[in-house]
Amino acid sequence: MYHYRTGQKKDLAQVIDLTISWTEEDITLGYENVAWTPEKLEKKLNEYFYVVEFSDAIVGYAFGDIRRGNAEPVIPQTDAYLELHEVYIHPEHRRKGIGRELVQCLLDQAQKHQVERALVGSSNRRWKDTAAFYEELGFQMWYIQMYR
Repeated sequence: MYHYRTGQKKDLAQVIDLTISWTEEDITLGYENVAWTPEKLEKKLNEYFYVVEFSDAIVGYAFGDIRRGNAEPVIPQTDAYLELHEVYIHPEHRRKGIGRELVQCLLDQAQKHQVERALVGSSNRRWKDTAAFYEELGFQMWYIQMYR
């Protein structure tokens, strides 16, 4: 059974192991050699940092923070919104609704503070799957940025 909870300092070593798995999977563009250090990741610990446990092991995490501005025209400059920064589930635990539940934990936490809006960006190579995942959670496409 999966257990969702806010992340704690004691979880950071396992979360860092997951970030290493993420970079080794090479599923995102531009983040090939970006692994978190305990010091940098500890600064991200807040009430919008969730982990999911299975058999006493952290198998996924998601985090974000509350922001204002930089999201016009879709979110007014003065409105607070949850910005999701990272969502990762270990490959053995994917396609079980864990990511959806983990993101919903963050959205629910924001809603407790009257923050109704959310924003997420992604550089996932499988962007169509990523877009479909977030659309199922009620997100809408804002813009597309491409390169060549």
